[in-house]
Amino acid sequence: MSARAADRHVMEKTAEILRSRLPAGDLKAVLREMDHARRGQKSVERIVAEAENAGRLLRTRVDDADLSRFIVDIAGPDLLACRHLRNVLALRATDDELDRLHDFPGAARARGVSAERIARCVAERNWHPGKRWARHFVSTLGFPPELAGIVGEPGGPDLEAVDPHVPLPDLEDFQEDLRAQVVDLLRAGPGSNRAILTLPTGAGKTRTTVEALTDWWLGERGGDFILWVAQSDELCEQAVQAFKEVWIDSGDPPRGVREPLHVYRFWGGRRSVPDEDGAGVIVSTVDKLRSVLVDGDGGVCRETVGRLVPSIGAVVIDEAHRAEAPSYRKVLAAVGIEFTSAAKSSVPVLGLTATPLRSQHDETLRLARRFYNRLLRPRNLPEDPAEVLAELRSRQVLSRPTHRLLPPTNRAVRMTEEQEAYLQEWKELHPDVLIQLGQERDRNRQIVEAILALDPTWPVLFFGCSVQHAEGVKVILRRRGRAAEAVTADTREATRRHFVRAFRRGEIQVLCNYGVLTTGFDAPRVRAVVIGRPTASRVLYDQMIGRGMRGVRFGGTDECLVIDVDDNLVHLNGRRLETVATQYTEYWAKANG
Repeated sequence: MSARAADRHVMEKTAEILRSRLPAGDLKAVLREMDHARRGQKSVERIVAEAENAGRLLRTRVDDADLSRFIVDIAGPDLLACRHLRNVLALRATDDELDRLHDFPGAARARGVSAERIARCVAERNWHPGKRWARHFVSTLGFPPELAGIVGEPGGPDLEAVDPHVPLPDLEDFQEDLRAQVVDLLRAGPGSNRAILTLPTGAGKTRTTVEALTDWWLGERGGDFILWVAQSDELCEQAVQAFKEVWIDSGDPPRGVREPLHVYRFWGGRRSVPDEDGAGVIVSTVDKLRSVLVDGDGGVCRETVGRLVPSIGAVVIDEAHRAEAPSYRKVLAAVGIEFTSAAKSSVPVLGLTATPLRSQHDETLRLARRFYNRLLRPRNLPEDPAEVLAELRSRQVLSRPTHRLLPPTNRAVRMTEEQEAYLQEWKELHPDVLIQLGQERDRNRQIVEAILALDPTWPVLFFGCSVQHAEGVKVILRRRGRAAEAVTADTREATRRHFVRAFRRGEIQVLCNYGVLTTGFDAPRVRAVVIGRPTASRVLYDQMIGRGMRGVRFGGTDECLVIDVDDNLVHLNGRRLETVATQYTEYWAKANG
């Protein structure tokens, strides 16, 4: 049985067990508990029911007979993490089953003998997916073992020693040129040791930079630590993997390295930091560094990190277009770097960014002023960003995108004063505008039909307007026979990694998401990107389409289809709002030029 068929079998069996054990009233209560739509926002159930109802009569609920499967499709392997569901399952269990659940060795006992008290006690026990209690609960009630949940993985230890020995493919000539420029930058003195490195998304910025840092660190080591700062956990993990791969490769000639490289993960709940006499690479989010170095959280952790500051030899800022934000300036100040065009520091600072369009190139030039007006770009590629794209596509470094714009289906969405002010301040659409779009039934039908019309063997990424929107599209696709899952910021880290790995293996065809996977997500064979959320941010749009722009030479595809929705958004003054999707004519025109 294939992995996809096995998953379908598990979900169907789970739905059957729920249906046999719980009446419709209990299932409805569980569904309400699982859906976290805020007041005035449509639930996943309503989004699905409205989109599935092609008739004139509006349906806002799924049929009672479908409730159990609907709940399973929403929750997936984390179904029993819902305490309310465990409580009603325990209440509806047989006396023998409830006794076996209650008598689990080492678990707290109920204060009382009523079924309600015992069920509540059973439900309130800590649920650790994949561990002994979860497995006991599942087996006692006859659920498939997969419903115990995915065991939490640390995603790599806080500290990792990387031994060198496995070769990587050679860098492309433009990457070699950039590597040499970065090494020169790292060797430069104060006043000349900052720069922005730019390459289109998918062209290997991270590996090129890590190769240069490795050369410099092995050769002259201007400090004991390299500090790599990123915006998200995903970008941090991407950097860690790049350092691992490059260091492993460095075991072969000409480097012939034999010592391990210590890479420290310092983000989220990770608190491990190097000793004062250590050396290596510290990879951290800006939020983690701010909370420790600026806000003073972390106690002894703050003192330890503070003592390491004099040993930092170089700083890399991933997604450097964010570097002008106050949070970055505060963090850089905390490590002794004044981030102005005139200030000088002995510590080199390198920013990384992507500039696929001429207009973005102009924005990058303005950003470069903070980096001593130094812009590192491949000297053996055209200077015009659009011509760079054409060249890299012709060399199969990047895929050739095709573009499809779905027509408007919804009535005009006119922004309020608050939403207009938000757009002006943040250069992005207000979350309430996105939520409204994600609830439009005709729009959702059109998006789903567009996805279903794609080759079912294509790996597809879908970007939703909200958590409910991503979940709703996932459920509709599953109910139409497509293998789909959703990941959001609320998804457990272990579950997210499980889904991403399954997506890479082809076991999941459509990976729906909201708020994640725009950066640091490596699934190079994505064949279509469906953007269900409009944006006014060119940076965000480039990150979304960039998930499918890896070419054959870098393990990706020849072509990638990008599907957008031409939403009817209107400014307060009645003028139509142009989203970024309608501004990329140059990008698509160069695809086959």
